Amino acid sequence: MDDGSEQGLLRRLWLRSCRFNLTRRRPSRASLDRFVSEYATDGEALVVHSVDIDRRRHFPNATTITSRRNQPADVHTDPAYGDLAGFPAESYDLVVCTGLLEHLADPERLVAQLHRILRPGGKLIVSASAVFPFHGAPDNYFHFTPYGLRHLFREWSGFRTLRGSSQPYTTTAILLQRINLQCDVLAPVRLFNELLIHLLPRLDRAVLRQYDTMARRDAAAVTDTAMPAALHAVVIR
Repeated sequence: MDDGSEQGLLRRLWLRSCRFNLTRRRPSRASLDRFVSEYATDGEALVVHSVDIDRRRHFPNATTITSRRNQPADVHTDPAYGDLAGFPAESYDLVVCTGLLEHLADPERLVAQLHRILRPGGKLIVSASAVFPFHGAPDNYFHFTPYGLRHLFREWSGFRTLRGSSQPYTTTAILLQRINLQCDVLAPVRLFNELLIHLLPRLDRAVLRQYDTMARRDAAAVTDTAMPAALHAVVIR
């Protein structure tokens, strides 16, 4: 083996040691799956983009639409989901849209289309990134707070559910996992991260109360989670 080939092999081995992942389970996806399973149905539904959930298990008879050409769907659309305009008004009682709002430059346009498509009293199951790394770049425009989601859906009837997807230490574990997934990290540190990914969620039991601000600590500032990886919501049309 000549020096050039040997150096190439050593570099590949080095990069592999900086990129391995032992933990396959993703807590963020597990949380999302539990959330949508609460609304699973074999009836009609519209699933918009939701590639991080088991659509066939939770919504086996849903119509699906996505901009991702490599994903199976009934309708493949443009990145702005303009083809939603072709769906009849007030045609669904349930729409599922997860992991999409943060990837649209104009999320209000999508929200308006979903409002049009839902029947009065219909439910939109939605999730959006909150404390989460950049992903899907360059189409990663927004991360949301509960107050931002309330503003985005201000013309709707209201929220049946609006909650964080994870508690603070679990969110920290999710972020550490994303460091391993999205960064080249020295092997000993990767192993340390792997250990923390398993241990940190246990510390959520020690968190007694959380607040949405540092300015005060009263009942009005109490929140279900101050640092969720994502927000999960059910919005009523």
